[in-house]
Amino acid sequence: MKNKVTYTFQYFNSTSANVYLWLASPPETRYQKIINEQKSLPVQENEDMIGNQISFYKIESGETMKASYEIELLSKTEDILPELTQEEKNFFLRSTPMVCVNEEVRHIAFNVIRSETNPKEQTKLLFFYIVKHYNYKFPPKARGVTHFLKDKNGDCGEFSFLYAALCRAIGIPCRVMVGAFTGGKHQPHVWNEIYLEQEGWIPVDTSMAATVKKQFWRYIFSPIQTLSWKAYYGKTENQRITFSIDTEHTPTSAYPKVSVQNRNIYNTFDIAGKSFIWGKDLVQQKIPYLQPIYFYYEDEQPLKDRTEHYVGLWSVHETGNKKLILLLRSVFGYSAFLLAMFYFVTKWEPLSILFPVPAFLFCLSFVIRKERVLFFSIATIFFGIILLMVSIGAISTIL
Repeated sequence: MKNKVTYTFQYFNSTSANVYLWLASPPETRYQKIINEQKSLPVQENEDMIGNQISFYKIESGETMKASYEIELLSKTEDILPELTQEEKNFFLRSTPMVCVNEEVRHIAFNVIRSETNPKEQTKLLFFYIVKHYNYKFPPKARGVTHFLKDKNGDCGEFSFLYAALCRAIGIPCRVMVGAFTGGKHQPHVWNEIYLEQEGWIPVDTSMAATVKKQFWRYIFSPIQTLSWKAYYGKTENQRITFSIDTEHTPTSAYPKVSVQNRNIYNTFDIAGKSFIWGKDLVQQKIPYLQPIYFYYEDEQPLKDRTEHYVGLWSVHETGNKKLILLLRSVFGYSAFLLAMFYFVTKWEPLSILFPVPAFLFCLSFVIRKERVLFFSIATIFFGIILLMVSIGAISTIL
């Protein structure tokens, strides 16, 4: 059965002037296939050397641009391995402001791999090193490898930038995959793919590995499956889509060259060691990353601090039975919560009899979707026993 998801995006220009927007359409990769695409007509479209499809829009004040996609997530990939051209290899070995391959990075990389000569084993050693020494924290204080090396705390983007830099330092092509989980509204995620001669592009997710190993509670009630932390080398849960490949993109239509006069009135963020205004600045004439957009707004007033003003409104949803089970889970979860609350407030005995039913079904939904199976199997059995005992007690009372 095909594993399909729907991805919808829209951006409303709430400013009093024009917004110039670059949207990355999900590319075809080894792990996803685009079935259907519908979007507002762009001013310009371009596909770059590495497969990114970027559409440029001019959105006037009060206008909305929309896009929607149907995507098939692929678990079994083709046997034919893509061969990288020398130009592509050089691209995925380059040093950039955000993925900086400097002397410190080279020193760490070669110190980690030591005498290991097998490329796959080398990339595994780098994977284990990052998971051991760095911690997940959102939001990060700054973006870029240089800051992450010092702070050792960052989100999925920082983990991915560092892993890419370490792999590139030892001559292994590595790309940053910018996308999202299929968990609903605004669930961004970033991971890596490394290129091995005998295997092609394979996924590596250091941030998920570190989080599952050290902060497992973050995903207990998540609709995303979690693997054992070591499995995130070479595998994913197949519940994610890619918006764009790698970082630092050249704008397909020239970015406006306007100097911001009063930077103090804007919210700034450190990217690659420099103060950055989102929607006004570039990183050395490059768009930092597309998740799934970047933009320039003409209005001289700062944007309101709301997510949709900076990245648009977007969501990625599963379809079919997976979506139905998630919907039922919400119903069971809220029902169990409300029954428990009313019971503690009113002490009405029938509520204690009803409560185990939605609680049992809520936990069972995680087992069916293979999410934290061991934990929720125990919880399902627990509420199943309570439900059985309550049922026997109720029947005995009636008889």
